[in-house]
Amino acid sequence: MRRRRLITAIFFLSFFLSLLSSADAFIIICTSSRSANQHHYNNASPPSRCQATSLPDLNYGLSDKEFHAWLQSQVQTAPGRNTYASTYDDCLTAIVNWRKRYRGNPSLWKRIFKKDRVMKELIESAPVIEFVKCAIEHQEDDDDDDDANNKKFTIIDLCSGKGYLSMFLSEILPREKVDKFILVDKAWAIANKKTTTELKPHHMNWDHIYGTAVDTDGEEESSYFTTWPIPLYTSKQDLKDSCNQRQMTKHFFSKIDGPIIILAVHLCGTLSLKAIDMFNNNQEVKLFALKPCCLPQMVYANRGDVFRIGQHEFDARDVCSNGQFSKGNWNGPPRWHLQPRFDTWADNLFKGINVGGSSTLEQDGSEEDNGYRVSMSSHDGVKVKDDIVIQVDGGFQNTYIFAEREPITPAIWEN
Repeated sequence: MRRRRLITAIFFLSFFLSLLSSADAFIIICTSSRSANQHHYNNASPPSRCQATSLPDLNYGLSDKEFHAWLQSQVQTAPGRNTYASTYDDCLTAIVNWRKRYRGNPSLWKRIFKKDRVMKELIESAPVIEFVKCAIEHQEDDDDDDDANNKKFTIIDLCSGKGYLSMFLSEILPREKVDKFILVDKAWAIANKKTTTELKPHHMNWDHIYGTAVDTDGEEESSYFTTWPIPLYTSKQDLKDSCNQRQMTKHFFSKIDGPIIILAVHLCGTLSLKAIDMFNNNQEVKLFALKPCCLPQMVYANRGDVFRIGQHEFDARDVCSNGQFSKGNWNGPPRWHLQPRFDTWADNLFKGINVGGSSTLEQDGSEEDNGYRVSMSSHDGVKVKDDIVIQVDGGFQNTYIFAEREPITPAIWEN
Protein backbone atom coordinates (compact mmCIF):
# COMPACT_ATOMS: atom_id res chain seq x y z
CA MET A 1 0.00 0.00 0.00
CA ARG A 2 2.79 2.43 0.94
CA ARG A 3 4.65 1.49 -2.24
CA ARG A 4 1.60 2.34 -4.38
CA ARG A 5 1.21 5.74 -2.69
CA LEU A 6 4.92 6.46 -3.23
CA ILE A 7 4.70 5.65 -6.94
CA THR A 8 1.61 7.89 -7.30
CA ALA A 9 3.33 10.78 -5.52
CA ILE A 10 6.41 10.47 -7.75
CA PHE A 11 4.19 10.48 -10.85
CA PHE A 12 2.34 13.69 -9.88
CA LEU A 13 5.61 15.40 -8.89
CA SER A 14 7.14 14.58 -12.28
CA PHE A 15 4.04 15.85 -14.08
CA PHE A 16 4.08 19.13 -12.12
CA LEU A 17 7.77 19.73 -12.86
CA SER A 18 7.16 19.18 -16.60
CA LEU A 19 4.40 21.82 -16.53
CA LEU A 20 6.75 24.31 -14.91
CA SER A 21 9.36 23.68 -17.60
CA SER A 22 6.83 24.22 -20.39
CA ALA A 23 5.60 27.43 -18.82
CA ASP A 24 9.15 28.79 -18.50
CA ALA A 25 9.79 28.01 -22.16
CA PHE A 26 6.54 29.69 -23.17
CA ILE A 27 7.43 32.82 -21.17
CA ILE A 28 10.88 32.96 -22.77
CA ILE A 29 9.41 32.61 -26.29
CA CYS A 30 6.77 35.28 -25.70
CA THR A 31 9.27 37.67 -24.16
CA SER A 32 11.65 37.16 -27.06
CA SER A 33 8.87 37.70 -29.60
CA ARG A 34 7.69 40.87 -27.88
CA SER A 35 11.25 42.22 -27.79
CA ALA A 36 11.64 41.58 -31.51
CA ASN A 37 8.34 43.29 -32.27
CA GLN A 38 9.28 46.22 -30.03
CA HIS A 39 12.52 46.57 -31.94
CA HIS A 40 10.59 46.54 -35.25
CA TYR A 41 8.16 49.29 -34.22
CA ASN A 42 10.93 51.39 -32.68
CA ASN A 43 12.80 51.42 -35.98
CA ALA A 44 9.90 51.85 -38.43
CA SER A 45 7.00 54.24 -38.88
CA PRO A 46 3.70 52.76 -37.70
CA PRO A 47 1.43 51.88 -40.65
CA SER A 48 -1.64 54.05 -41.24
CA ARG A 49 -4.82 52.20 -40.35
CA CYS A 50 -6.69 53.78 -43.24
CA GLN A 51 -4.12 52.46 -45.71
CA ALA A 52 -4.26 48.91 -44.45
CA THR A 53 -5.42 46.30 -46.97
CA SER A 54 -7.54 44.56 -44.34
CA LEU A 55 -10.07 46.35 -42.20
CA PRO A 56 -9.72 46.17 -38.40
CA ASP A 57 -12.70 45.66 -36.09
CA LEU A 58 -15.41 47.80 -37.63
CA ASN A 59 -16.92 48.84 -34.32
CA TYR A 60 -13.89 49.69 -32.24
CA GLY A 61 -10.82 49.76 -34.51
CA LEU A 62 -11.49 53.01 -36.36
CA SER A 63 -13.13 56.31 -35.63
CA ASP A 64 -15.96 57.33 -37.96
CA LYS A 65 -13.59 59.75 -39.69
CA GLU A 66 -10.99 57.02 -40.22
CA PHE A 67 -13.67 54.59 -41.39
CA HIS A 68 -14.88 57.14 -43.95
CA ALA A 69 -11.31 57.63 -45.20
CA TRP A 70 -10.91 53.87 -45.53
CA LEU A 71 -14.15 53.69 -47.55
CA GLN A 72 -12.84 56.36 -49.88
CA SER A 73 -9.69 54.33 -50.47
CA GLN A 74 -11.81 51.33 -51.48
CA VAL A 75 -13.62 53.16 -54.29
CA GLN A 76 -10.81 55.27 -55.71
CA THR A 77 -10.61 53.21 -58.90
CA ALA A 78 -14.21 51.97 -58.97
CA PRO A 79 -16.01 52.16 -62.33
CA GLY A 80 -18.06 55.36 -62.46
CA ARG A 81 -16.26 56.97 -59.53
CA ASN A 82 -15.51 60.13 -61.51
CA THR A 83 -18.77 60.23 -63.46
CA TYR A 84 -20.90 59.92 -60.32
CA ALA A 85 -18.53 61.64 -57.89
CA SER A 86 -21.17 63.38 -55.76
CA THR A 87 -23.31 60.24 -55.59
CA TYR A 88 -20.34 58.18 -54.43
CA ASP A 89 -19.56 60.77 -51.75
CA ASP A 90 -23.18 60.78 -50.57
CA CYS A 91 -23.25 56.99 -50.40
CA LEU A 92 -20.02 56.74 -48.40
CA THR A 93 -21.48 59.19 -45.88
CA ALA A 94 -24.61 57.03 -45.81
CA ILE A 95 -22.55 53.94 -44.93
CA VAL A 96 -20.95 55.82 -42.04
CA ASN A 97 -24.47 56.72 -40.83
CA TRP A 98 -25.44 53.04 -40.98
CA ARG A 99 -22.43 52.25 -38.83
CA LYS A 100 -23.49 54.84 -36.26
CA ARG A 101 -27.02 53.43 -36.23
CA TYR A 102 -25.87 49.89 -35.43
CA ARG A 103 -22.97 50.82 -33.15
CA GLY A 104 -24.53 49.17 -30.11
CA ASN A 105 -25.25 46.00 -32.08
CA PRO A 106 -21.95 44.71 -33.55
CA SER A 107 -23.38 41.37 -34.72
CA LEU A 108 -26.06 43.14 -36.77
CA TRP A 109 -23.54 45.58 -38.23
CA LYS A 110 -21.19 42.80 -39.28
CA ARG A 111 -24.09 41.03 -40.99
CA ILE A 112 -25.14 44.16 -42.88
CA PHE A 113 -21.70 45.49 -43.77
CA LYS A 114 -20.05 42.84 -45.90
CA LYS A 115 -17.57 45.04 -47.75
CA ASP A 116 -17.54 43.33 -51.14
CA ARG A 117 -21.32 43.10 -51.21
CA VAL A 118 -21.92 46.72 -50.21
CA MET A 119 -19.32 48.04 -52.66
CA LYS A 120 -20.86 46.01 -55.49
CA GLU A 121 -24.30 47.42 -54.64
CA LEU A 122 -22.89 50.95 -54.61
CA ILE A 123 -21.06 50.62 -57.94
CA GLU A 124 -23.98 49.07 -59.80
CA SER A 125 -26.62 51.31 -58.22
CA ALA A 126 -24.79 54.62 -58.68
CA PRO A 127 -26.45 55.51 -62.04
CA VAL A 128 -29.89 54.80 -60.57
CA ILE A 129 -29.19 56.78 -57.40
CA GLU A 130 -28.00 59.70 -59.54
CA PHE A 131 -31.21 59.47 -61.60
CA VAL A 132 -33.43 59.55 -58.50
CA LYS A 133 -31.44 62.38 -56.88
CA CYS A 134 -31.81 64.51 -59.99
CA ALA A 135 -35.52 63.77 -60.33
CA ILE A 136 -36.29 64.64 -56.71
CA GLU A 137 -34.07 67.70 -56.67
CA HIS A 138 -35.73 69.23 -59.73
CA GLN A 139 -39.28 68.29 -58.85
CA GLU A 140 -41.29 71.49 -58.99
CA ASP A 141 -43.37 72.33 -55.93
CA ASP A 142 -47.02 73.14 -56.54
CA ASP A 143 -47.72 76.22 -54.46
CA ASP A 144 -51.48 75.84 -55.01
CA ASP A 145 -51.55 72.39 -53.43
CA ASP A 146 -52.34 72.56 -49.72
CA ASP A 147 -51.78 68.83 -49.14
CA ALA A 148 -48.03 68.43 -48.63
CA ASN A 149 -48.26 64.65 -48.92
CA ASN A 150 -49.41 64.96 -52.53
CA LYS A 151 -46.04 66.48 -53.35
CA LYS A 152 -44.12 63.60 -51.85
CA PHE A 153 -42.81 60.64 -53.78
CA THR A 154 -43.25 57.00 -52.82
CA ILE A 155 -40.38 54.84 -54.03
CA ILE A 156 -41.01 51.15 -54.70
CA ASP A 157 -37.83 49.04 -54.70
CA LEU A 158 -38.56 45.81 -56.60
CA CYS A 159 -36.66 42.62 -55.72
CA SER A 160 -34.97 44.71 -53.05
CA GLY A 161 -33.00 42.02 -51.26
CA LYS A 162 -31.93 43.47 -47.91
CA GLY A 163 -32.69 46.92 -49.31
CA TYR A 164 -29.26 48.49 -49.81
CA LEU A 165 -30.51 50.75 -52.62
CA SER A 166 -33.32 52.16 -50.47
CA MET A 167 -30.98 52.38 -47.47
CA PHE A 168 -28.65 54.60 -49.49
CA LEU A 169 -31.50 56.78 -50.75
CA SER A 170 -33.12 57.13 -47.32
CA GLU A 171 -29.94 58.78 -46.07
CA ILE A 172 -29.48 60.95 -49.18
CA LEU A 173 -32.86 62.25 -50.37
CA PRO A 174 -34.69 65.21 -48.79
CA ARG A 175 -37.36 63.90 -46.44
CA GLU A 176 -39.67 66.80 -47.27
CA LYS A 177 -39.99 65.40 -50.82
CA VAL A 178 -40.12 61.64 -50.20
CA ASP A 179 -42.81 59.98 -48.10
CA LYS A 180 -41.55 56.39 -47.87
CA PHE A 181 -39.82 53.43 -49.46
CA ILE A 182 -41.54 50.10 -50.04
CA LEU A 183 -39.06 47.22 -50.28
CA VAL A 184 -40.67 44.44 -52.32
CA ASP A 185 -39.20 40.95 -52.19
CA LYS A 186 -40.65 37.45 -51.95
CA ALA A 187 -38.12 36.52 -49.22
CA TRP A 188 -39.60 38.91 -46.64
CA ALA A 189 -42.00 37.66 -44.02
CA ILE A 190 -45.48 39.19 -43.98
CA ALA A 191 -45.27 42.25 -41.75
CA ASN A 192 -48.09 42.57 -39.23
CA LYS A 193 -48.63 45.83 -37.36
CA LYS A 194 -50.72 44.21 -34.61
CA THR A 195 -48.55 41.24 -33.69
CA THR A 196 -44.87 40.38 -33.72
CA THR A 197 -43.96 38.37 -36.80
CA GLU A 198 -41.84 35.30 -36.15
CA LEU A 199 -39.20 34.88 -38.85
CA LYS A 200 -38.87 31.40 -40.34
CA PRO A 201 -35.55 29.99 -41.62
CA HIS A 202 -36.53 30.78 -45.23
CA HIS A 203 -37.30 34.42 -44.44
CA MET A 204 -34.87 37.26 -44.99
CA ASN A 205 -33.70 38.83 -41.74
CA TRP A 206 -35.18 42.30 -41.29
CA ASP A 207 -33.64 43.27 -37.94
CA HIS A 208 -31.80 46.15 -39.63
CA ILE A 209 -35.22 47.68 -40.34
CA TYR A 210 -37.59 46.50 -37.60
CA GLY A 211 -35.18 45.27 -34.93
CA THR A 212 -34.82 46.87 -31.52
CA ALA A 213 -32.09 49.49 -31.35
CA VAL A 214 -29.55 49.23 -28.53
CA ASP A 215 -27.22 51.86 -27.14
CA THR A 216 -23.48 51.45 -26.63
CA ASP A 217 -24.12 50.01 -23.15
CA GLY A 218 -26.31 47.26 -24.59
CA GLU A 219 -29.57 48.75 -23.31
CA GLU A 220 -32.60 48.35 -25.57
CA GLU A 221 -34.18 51.50 -26.93
CA SER A 222 -36.68 52.17 -29.75
CA SER A 223 -37.01 50.29 -33.04
CA TYR A 224 -34.50 50.87 -35.83
CA PHE A 225 -37.54 51.64 -37.99
CA THR A 226 -37.86 55.08 -36.40
CA THR A 227 -34.18 55.91 -36.96
CA TRP A 228 -34.29 56.00 -40.76
CA PRO A 229 -34.58 59.55 -42.16
CA ILE A 230 -37.21 58.33 -44.65
CA PRO A 231 -39.18 55.24 -43.51
CA LEU A 232 -38.45 51.80 -44.98
CA TYR A 233 -41.39 49.39 -45.24
CA THR A 234 -41.15 45.77 -46.38
CA SER A 235 -43.70 43.97 -48.53
CA LYS A 236 -43.70 40.25 -49.28
CA GLN A 237 -44.58 39.93 -52.98
CA ASP A 238 -43.72 37.42 -55.69
CA LEU A 239 -43.67 39.43 -58.93
CA LYS A 240 -44.18 36.29 -61.02
CA ASP A 241 -47.50 35.63 -59.25
CA SER A 242 -50.31 37.46 -61.07
CA CYS A 243 -52.32 37.51 -57.83
CA ASN A 244 -49.54 39.42 -56.10
CA GLN A 245 -49.47 41.96 -58.91
CA ARG A 246 -53.21 42.56 -58.54
CA GLN A 247 -52.71 43.01 -54.80
CA MET A 248 -49.99 45.57 -55.42
CA THR A 249 -52.30 47.50 -57.76
CA LYS A 250 -55.06 47.43 -55.18
CA HIS A 251 -53.02 48.30 -52.09
CA PHE A 252 -50.20 50.40 -53.54
CA PHE A 253 -50.84 52.06 -56.86
CA SER A 254 -54.52 52.86 -56.33
CA LYS A 255 -54.06 54.15 -52.77
CA ILE A 256 -50.78 56.06 -52.75
CA ASP A 257 -51.17 59.83 -52.90
CA GLY A 258 -48.53 61.56 -54.94
CA PRO A 259 -46.12 60.37 -57.64
CA ILE A 260 -44.47 56.95 -57.56
CA ILE A 261 -40.99 55.87 -58.62
CA ILE A 262 -40.31 52.22 -59.45
CA LEU A 263 -36.70 51.05 -59.10
CA ALA A 264 -35.78 47.64 -60.50
CA VAL A 265 -32.08 46.86 -60.12
CA HIS A 266 -30.57 43.38 -60.66
CA LEU A 267 -33.82 41.86 -61.95
CA CYS A 268 -33.13 38.39 -63.28
CA GLY A 269 -34.84 36.84 -66.28
CA THR A 270 -38.53 37.49 -66.78
CA LEU A 271 -38.74 39.67 -63.66
CA SER A 272 -37.72 42.58 -65.92
CA LEU A 273 -40.89 41.94 -67.96
CA LYS A 274 -42.99 42.12 -64.79
CA ALA A 275 -41.38 45.41 -63.77
CA ILE A 276 -42.13 46.98 -67.16
CA ASP A 277 -45.71 45.71 -67.01
CA MET A 278 -46.04 47.40 -63.62
CA PHE A 279 -44.91 50.72 -65.11
CA ASN A 280 -47.09 50.37 -68.20
CA ASN A 281 -50.24 49.41 -66.32
CA ASN A 282 -50.16 52.01 -63.57
CA GLN A 283 -50.41 55.62 -64.64
CA GLU A 284 -49.59 56.73 -61.11
CA VAL A 285 -45.97 55.70 -61.70
CA LYS A 286 -44.09 58.84 -62.69
CA LEU A 287 -40.51 57.53 -63.02
CA PHE A 288 -38.98 54.15 -63.78
CA ALA A 289 -35.42 52.77 -63.62
CA LEU A 290 -34.45 49.25 -64.68
CA LYS A 291 -31.13 47.43 -64.69
CA PRO A 292 -31.76 43.98 -66.18
CA CYS A 293 -29.56 41.13 -65.06
CA CYS A 294 -29.62 37.47 -66.12
CA LEU A 295 -31.30 36.25 -69.31
CA PRO A 296 -34.49 34.14 -69.23
CA GLN A 297 -34.00 30.40 -68.96
CA MET A 298 -34.32 28.07 -71.96
CA VAL A 299 -37.62 26.64 -70.75
CA TYR A 300 -39.44 29.58 -72.38
CA ALA A 301 -37.69 29.03 -75.71
CA ASN A 302 -38.19 25.26 -75.65
CA ARG A 303 -41.96 25.62 -75.40
CA GLY A 304 -42.08 28.32 -78.08
CA ASP A 305 -43.12 31.27 -75.92
CA VAL A 306 -43.52 34.78 -77.27
CA PHE A 307 -42.89 37.54 -74.73
CA ARG A 308 -45.33 40.45 -74.75
CA ILE A 309 -44.83 43.77 -72.95
CA GLY A 310 -46.79 46.87 -73.74
CA GLN A 311 -47.40 47.01 -77.49
CA HIS A 312 -44.27 45.01 -78.26
CA GLU A 313 -43.67 41.27 -78.60
CA PHE A 314 -40.61 39.13 -79.37
CA ASP A 315 -39.62 35.49 -79.65
CA ALA A 316 -38.20 33.89 -76.51
CA ARG A 317 -35.71 31.94 -78.65
CA ASP A 318 -33.92 35.19 -79.47
CA VAL A 319 -33.07 35.99 -75.86
CA CYS A 320 -33.14 32.84 -73.71
CA SER A 321 -29.99 31.05 -72.63
CA ASN A 322 -28.71 28.21 -70.52
CA GLY A 323 -26.65 29.00 -67.46
CA GLN A 324 -27.15 30.75 -64.17
CA PHE A 325 -25.30 31.89 -61.07
CA SER A 326 -25.20 29.53 -58.09
CA LYS A 327 -23.69 30.86 -54.86
CA GLY A 328 -21.72 33.43 -56.80
CA ASN A 329 -20.36 30.96 -59.37
CA TRP A 330 -21.42 30.94 -63.02
CA ASN A 331 -22.66 27.60 -64.35
CA GLY A 332 -23.11 27.73 -68.10
CA PRO A 333 -21.45 28.69 -71.39
CA PRO A 334 -18.68 31.32 -71.41
CA ARG A 335 -20.32 34.56 -70.38
CA TRP A 336 -18.86 36.62 -73.21
CA HIS A 337 -20.82 34.42 -75.64
CA LEU A 338 -24.02 35.82 -74.14
CA GLN A 339 -23.41 39.52 -74.69
CA PRO A 340 -25.11 39.75 -78.13
CA ARG A 341 -28.11 37.91 -76.74
CA PHE A 342 -28.20 40.21 -73.72
CA ASP A 343 -28.09 43.26 -76.00
CA THR A 344 -31.09 41.88 -77.90
CA TRP A 345 -32.88 41.29 -74.59
CA ALA A 346 -32.23 44.87 -73.45
CA ASP A 347 -33.39 46.29 -76.80
CA ASN A 348 -36.67 44.43 -76.56
CA LEU A 349 -37.23 45.50 -72.97
CA PHE A 350 -36.71 49.10 -74.00
CA LYS A 351 -39.21 48.79 -76.86
CA GLY A 352 -41.81 47.40 -74.48
CA ILE A 353 -42.04 50.56 -72.36
CA ASN A 354 -45.18 52.44 -73.35
CA VAL A 355 -43.78 55.96 -73.57
CA GLY A 356 -41.80 57.69 -76.27
CA GLY A 357 -42.20 57.85 -80.00
CA SER A 358 -39.39 58.65 -82.43
CA SER A 359 -35.91 57.63 -81.35
CA THR A 360 -32.45 59.11 -81.56
CA LEU A 361 -29.15 57.28 -81.19
CA GLU A 362 -26.16 59.07 -79.82
CA GLN A 363 -22.72 58.00 -78.65
CA ASP A 364 -21.82 58.98 -75.13
CA GLY A 365 -18.74 61.19 -75.22
CA SER A 366 -17.53 60.16 -71.78
CA GLU A 367 -14.10 58.55 -71.84
CA GLU A 368 -14.96 56.49 -68.81
CA ASP A 369 -18.29 55.09 -69.99
CA ASN A 370 -17.72 55.10 -73.78
CA GLY A 371 -21.20 53.71 -74.37
CA TYR A 372 -24.30 54.40 -76.41
CA ARG A 373 -27.54 56.10 -75.53
CA VAL A 374 -30.87 55.55 -77.25
CA SER A 375 -33.57 58.05 -76.36
CA MET A 376 -37.23 58.19 -77.40
CA SER A 377 -39.68 60.95 -76.60
CA SER A 378 -43.25 61.87 -77.47
CA HIS A 379 -46.27 63.65 -76.04
CA ASP A 380 -46.66 61.00 -73.31
CA GLY A 381 -43.12 60.91 -71.95
CA VAL A 382 -39.52 60.00 -72.57
CA LYS A 383 -37.38 56.87 -72.20
CA VAL A 384 -33.65 56.31 -72.47
CA LYS A 385 -31.48 53.21 -72.77
CA ASP A 386 -27.94 53.91 -71.58
CA ASP A 387 -24.84 51.77 -71.96
CA ILE A 388 -22.93 52.60 -68.76
CA VAL A 389 -19.82 50.48 -68.20
CA ILE A 390 -19.77 49.52 -64.54
CA GLN A 391 -19.21 45.77 -64.92
CA VAL A 392 -15.71 44.83 -66.00
CA ASP A 393 -13.58 41.67 -65.97
CA GLY A 394 -16.07 39.61 -67.95
CA GLY A 395 -19.28 41.32 -66.92
CA PHE A 396 -21.47 42.69 -69.69
CA GLN A 397 -24.78 43.68 -68.05
CA ASN A 398 -24.15 47.39 -68.43
CA THR A 399 -27.55 48.48 -69.70
CA TYR A 400 -29.72 50.92 -67.75
CA ILE A 401 -33.22 51.86 -68.85
CA PHE A 402 -34.95 55.01 -67.57
CA ALA A 403 -38.40 56.41 -68.28
CA GLU A 404 -40.62 59.30 -67.20
CA ARG A 405 -44.23 60.13 -67.91
CA GLU A 406 -45.30 63.63 -68.83
CA PRO A 407 -44.75 66.28 -67.66
CA ILE A 408 -41.05 65.50 -68.04
CA THR A 409 -38.26 66.89 -65.87
CA PRO A 410 -35.79 68.43 -68.38
CA ALA A 411 -32.84 68.42 -65.96
CA ILE A 412 -32.88 64.59 -65.83
CA TRP A 413 -32.59 64.08 -69.55
CA GLU A 414 -30.18 66.91 -70.19
CA ASN A 415 -27.70 65.05 -67.98
